[in-house]
Amino acid sequence: MRTIDESRLEEALKGVSIPSCPAILTELLAELRKPQANGKRVAQLISQDVGLAAMVVKSANSPLFGSARQIASVADAIKLLGFSTVSNLVCEGLLRSTIGTQDASLERFWDSSVHTASVMAELAGRLGGAPRDTAYTFGLFRDCGIPLLVQRFPGYKKVLGTANEKTDQVFTAIEDEALSTNHAVLGYFLARSWGLTDVVSQGILCHHDYSLLEDPAGLDSASRSLIALNVLAEHIVSHYLRVRQDMEWIKAGERVAAYFGMPLADLEDLAEDLLYQLDERRNQES
Repeated sequence: MRTIDESRLEEALKGVSIPSCPAILTELLAELRKPQANGKRVAQLISQDVGLAAMVVKSANSPLFGSARQIASVADAIKLLGFSTVSNLVCEGLLRSTIGTQDASLERFWDSSVHTASVMAELAGRLGGAPRDTAYTFGLFRDCGIPLLVQRFPGYKKVLGTANEKTDQVFTAIEDEALSTNHAVLGYFLARSWGLTDVVSQGILCHHDYSLLEDPAGLDSASRSLIALNVLAEHIVSHYLRVRQDMEWIKAGERVAAYFGMPLADLEDLAEDLLYQLDERRNQES
C-alpha cells in the first residue's frame, strides 16, 4: 500500500485547501454501497439538489442512452441508467461545482476528464483489471488536483505546459521541482477525504509512476491496472479532442502493452476502434 506520511500533510498541501466532500455524495455513496440499495431513497437524495437532478434527467434524455420516451424524473432516469451510471453523473456534477474555477480555459480539462472516465470504463470491460464503475471514478478524479493548483499558484499553467511537453521527465517531478507539491498528491488527499476506495486513491497518488507497471513495489494490482487503463484512455481521448501530442503515451505505451500481455500494435488497434466509436457517438449527438 502506498501512503503519504500524515505528519507531513501541511507540507504536502502547500497551502492548497482540499474541499470537503458534499453531504449529498456521502449519503448517496452510503446508500449505493448497501447490498440492496433503495432506488426511491437514491432519487430523493439527488432531487434535493435541483442542479444535479436536472443534469441526471438531461443525461438520460441524450441520444447516447437511446430512450424511446422522454424521461421526466430522476426516478425514471435511475431505472433507465442504473445506479452506477447515475452515481458517476452525480460525482461529475459535484466535482465540477465543488472545485471548478471561473477560468474558461479549464472547460477543456473537464471535457477531457469526463471522456477519459467513460473510455476507461469501456477499456476495463474489454481488458479487465478493475470494475467498470471503479475505472470511471478513477478517470474522473485522477487529475482533480490540477484545478486546485490553478487556484493556488498563479504560475501553475506554465508549469503544466512544461510538464505536458516533456518525455524525459516524470510529469509530477516537474511539478514538484517548481511547486514542492503535485496534482497527484492533492488528488490523493481529495479522494481520501471524499471517501473513495484505497484502490482509487492510491492509484491517483501513483498514476504517473509507470515503473509500477513492471514492479508493483507494494501497490495493489487493481491500482496498477487503473494506472495502465488511464494511460491508454488518455491516449485515445487526446486524439479525439485533438488537444495535444500525448507525451505520456510515448513514455508508457510499451509498458502498458506489456502489462496487459499484448503487442503494442494490438493495443493501438483497440485505441483506433474506440476512437471510431467516440466519433460515431459525437455524430449522433450533433
